[in-house]
Amino acid sequence: MNSGIYPAVSGSLAAMRKLDVISNNLANMNTPGFKRDKMTFEGVLAGTVNPPAVPQGMTADPILQKENVYIDHTSGPTSQSGNPLDMALDGDGFFAVTIPEGTAYTRQGNFRTSADGTLVTMEGYPVQGVERDKQGKAVPIKIKGNRVEVDSKGNVRVDDAPAGTISIVDFKKPYALIKSGTALFIPSDPLAKPQPGKAQVQQGFTEGSNVDSISEMVQMIETNRYFEACSKVIKGFDDIAAKSVNELGKV
Repeated sequence: MNSGIYPAVSGSLAAMRKLDVISNNLANMNTPGFKRDKMTFEGVLAGTVNPPAVPQGMTADPILQKENVYIDHTSGPTSQSGNPLDMALDGDGFFAVTIPEGTAYTRQGNFRTSADGTLVTMEGYPVQGVERDKQGKAVPIKIKGNRVEVDSKGNVRVDDAPAGTISIVDFKKPYALIKSGTALFIPSDPLAKPQPGKAQVQQGFTEGSNVDSISEMVQMIETNRYFEACSKVIKGFDDIAAKSVNELGKV
C-alpha cells in the first residue's frame, strides 16, 4: 500500500476526534463552571513510533497526526442570580467537594441544600469546609436557618451565627487536572496536594461556561473541511490503486 495514504487516514481520525471535542463543548455551553477542551495537532514521523505505526518500507516514513487534548481553565463569564446559595470565584481557585472516590474540585457554584441542610452541588456532593474532624476529614457546610450570608473569604453565617468556612484551594500552574464528570476535576497525580486559594467568593453570582459558541462553530466548519479534504485524498489513492491493478492485469 502506498505510504502516502497513512497521513490522510491519520488526519481523518484526528479530525473526527476534534469534532467530538467541539461537539462536547457546544453541548455544555450553558453548563455553569464548565471548562472547554481544546485540541492541538502535531506531526510525527511514523518511524519514531515504537512499535512503528505502519509497515516499514524503502520510502520515507509518512508523517502522522498526533493530537493533544487539554483543558482551557480560563474563567467563564459571571452573572448575578440573586440566589444566596449561588457562589462564583473571582480569581484562580476551586471549591473542594466530597465525592465517593475522595475529593474533587470545581468552579460550578450553583449550590443547593440537601434534606439535612448540607450545602451540596447540583449532583449532591457535599461542599467541604476548612474545618476537619478527628479523622482528618473535611467537615461539610451545614445550612440550618433562613438568612445565609457568605463573605469574600468564604465565611458562612446563617441567621448571624457562624456556620463554617468554605474551602477554596488552588494548584500549581499549569494545572495538571483531569475531568471527572461535567464540571469536576481531580489531579492527574494522586499525590498532588492543593494549596490555599486566593480567589474571592461572590455570593449570589454564578460562573458560566467558558465556551465561545462562535469560535467553536468556526472550528467545526474548518474541521469538517479538513476531514473532507483527507477523505478526497484517501479516495484518490484508492482510485490509483484500483487503476494500477486493472492496468497491470492487462499486461
